[in-house]
Amino acid sequence: MEKSNVAEEQHDGPSTKVAVLKMSYLLAVTAVAFMVPAFSMTRPAEWFVIPALLALQAIVLLACRIDAYEIVRPALRLKWLFVFLILMYALLPAETQSDALLEWRIPGVQWRLSVNLTGLEQAALMCLQIITVLLASTVVRMTGTGSDLVVGLQAFRLPTLFVHSLDQTLKLLGGVGQPGGRGQGQGRGQGRGQGQGQPQPGFFTVLRGLLRGDIGSFVQTIRGNIGLAGEQAGGKGDRDLGAQLAHDVAVVSGIALCMASFKMLKLLPGLPFASGHKALLLFPLYVLAARLTHSRWGATAAGSIMGVIGFLQGDGRFGVLEVLKHVGPGVVIDLADPLVRRLPNWALGYCFLGLLAAVARTATEFALVLMLGARAEVYVFPAARLVPNLLAGFLSGFITIFLLRAFGLSGQSKDADRDARARMSEGDGSEGAAQNPAMVAFPAEKLDAREGRISPQ
Repeated sequence: MEKSNVAEEQHDGPSTKVAVLKMSYLLAVTAVAFMVPAFSMTRPAEWFVIPALLALQAIVLLACRIDAYEIVRPALRLKWLFVFLILMYALLPAETQSDALLEWRIPGVQWRLSVNLTGLEQAALMCLQIITVLLASTVVRMTGTGSDLVVGLQAFRLPTLFVHSLDQTLKLLGGVGQPGGRGQGQGRGQGRGQGQGQPQPGFFTVLRGLLRGDIGSFVQTIRGNIGLAGEQAGGKGDRDLGAQLAHDVAVVSGIALCMASFKMLKLLPGLPFASGHKALLLFPLYVLAARLTHSRWGATAAGSIMGVIGFLQGDGRFGVLEVLKHVGPGVVIDLADPLVRRLPNWALGYCFLGLLAAVARTATEFALVLMLGARAEVYVFPAARLVPNLLAGFLSGFITIFLLRAFGLSGQSKDADRDARARMSEGDGSEGAAQNPAMVAFPAEKLDAREGRISPQ
């Protein structure tokens, strides 16, 4: 109860009010940046409002002594999108007869190039809109204590599972570092790598094992992180949490920790053909979160935490809108998983589930183009990123089915999963299991102790 009282005092403190104001400021800037050009009544002021908002973000960041590179870094990460928008609008035919055109004769040849000046102006405004939202996200992320986003989300009375799991995951990470050397300064010292178990395998280690048909390292990573989260929840968790919620917090925190670890790896960032490769391992984790939790929204909670942590780390290219990329697959999997359970127990069902999750994963790009009110040809850019995501999503179904079998969950309903956990809890007479329900997370996986492979049923 002491921890609860302290949390309530912090919730009513000035820092929480500042965090709420910063969250409200971010939402307001995003809304104004996209709504002003969208309505005919406010459109005449777009070239005054948008540049003024952009200048305001830059002034705030400079006043807070943020490094100049961190201010221009978000725009540099989207340079190819900006080039694509400018070329698309400048060279494509006019949309209306009122568009201003410039006929330019290419030197040395007899060709003439028609440049759409009205389209070029519209593309420039779109680029300013995107940069404004990115800088507003940077203001929230890199000013203040560094934890304002988390405090603000808690103040908005979001679901208990999300709030507790986010707090637990940040504790396990020991604080989320930010690029540019401006860290949060509030690491809890409870992260992995301080003597709490062996180092977990990385993305390529897990992927190489999967290509050999060995999921042992993948399962080891998941079990290790969930076990670590269960120990933290059992040792310092809120005593007011029920057994089911404590269990769900441990599972979601452990899986979100796995997601964050894989997401930190950068492979050819910013190139459309390289995007989506991590979905091979991320989508099975979404499904596992949905299966292992009592909550109806386990996958959504894990994806939301991953999105928030990515935003705090400066990951992603679209600022706060990037959170949609991680929330979308979780929502789709939580909604579709009950239907997939009723299908025959084969990988193809999870392959199609991965396809749906891949479409949701690219929601950020499509939502951005939609909010910009761009012409139909611009949708080619997010569509190019959709293709590799669809491929990775389909292939993730094969990993999902083996992962569920390793955890003894394949083909079971959620009620059957709960009955299995209850039988395990009753059969385990250890004092630790009785005191810490979060540790009884799932049946022991059927792995060979020497090779880490799935053992025959």
